[in-house]
Parts: sequence; C-alpha cells; structure tokens
Amino acid sequence: EAQAIVDLISACVELPEYDGKSIGVISMVGEKQSDLISDMLRNRLPPTVYDQRRILCGNPAQFQGDERDIIFLSLVDSKDDGAGPLSLKQDGADGMYKKRFNVASSRAKDQLWVVYSLDAQTQLKPNDIRRRLIEHAIDPSSLMNQLNAGLVKTESPFEAEVFKILSGHGYRVTP
Repeated sequence: EAQAIVDLISACVELPEYDGKSIGVISMVGEKQSDLISDMLRNRLPPTVYDQRRILCGNPAQFQGDERDIIFLSLVDSKDDGAGPLSLKQDGADGMYKKRFNVASSRAKDQLWVVYSLDAQTQLKPNDIRRRLIEHAIDPSSLMNQLNAGLVKTESPFEAEVFKILSGHGYRVTP
C-alpha cells in the first residue's frame, strides 16, 4: 500500500488537473505506515513539491480540524498468520473506530482515495467499518439507491420518516 500511494501521488503531481492541490495521507493503523509513506515521498519528490502541495502524512488525530484537497486513506491491515478473516472492527469502545474513520474520510475537500491491500469480501465481515468504507468507495451511490428503493415502498410520510431514521442508525428496514 505504501508504494501504491507513493506512485499515485507521484502521478497526481504530474497531472495539470492536480495543479495547486494539497495532499494528505492518513494511515488507519498508526504512525509506522504514515512515516514510511512520508519518507518514501520525500525520497521521490523534490522538497519544493512536497512543500507546495502541503503534503501531510499521519493518523486521523493529526488531521482533526485540518483538510487537504486530496486525501489518500491507507487501510493496511493483516493477521499475523495471514490466514482467514480479520477481527471485526465496528464502532469500537465509545465509538472510537467510528470517530477515527469519520475524521479520516471527511478530511478531503475534493477527492478521497481509499487504498487497501486486502480482499474485503473474504477478509472482512459484512458489518466491519473498513468493509463498509471500501464498498462505499467502490460504489458511492449504492447506499442512496438502497434508501431510495426502500422509500418508494413506504405508504405514508410517517412511514417514510421512520424508515429514514432507522436506516440512518444502521438498521436494514423492509417496508
């Protein structure tokens, strides 16, 4: 993932569509990944480009209250033995994971690139927050399509409002 992100950023800074765009890299697994990416970028890009693009690599907490035009989100994760599904990550204690993912996925003003090296279908459970983010990145309109499909089946404004509230809390509602 680190190499893929460095390659993507290197390509972006060469394209006129990205002129003047600030860039951030958020690692969801801690500082080692973001430090590695930062070091690789500093070795690959001229210092002037690094500064002009306001490149920042860090964890979600380091981006609290900050934004960049383009965010690359690194979801790198693996099991020590490399086999089977990863442990389920949902909201976490006091919504910790949910808050981290919310901060990370809302720091982009223009584009969010979700970079991952796992198979979301086989390595992540359906309710895993990482899988939900990956699926949203692959098909951002899917959630709205599901909501709209359910709303069409409601029979009253009250039922539609209850449907929206329950769906918004993560429930799967069948009218």
